[in-house]
Amino acid sequence: TPGQIVVVDCEGDPENTDKSKLVFRGAEKPVEVPDAVPADLGGAAASE
Repeated sequence: TPGQIVVVDCEGDPENTDKSKLVFRGAEKPVEVPDAVPADLGGAAASE
């Protein structure tokens, strides 16, 4: 649903995801989670 985030739960050993079961579900986005993650696309860093 728009406005939600994906939450991943690990059933089993999180260090061994080949043998563990990963469960994906949608959840309401908490207020402290940004709408977008800041990303440097190489513009400023490439020109220096």
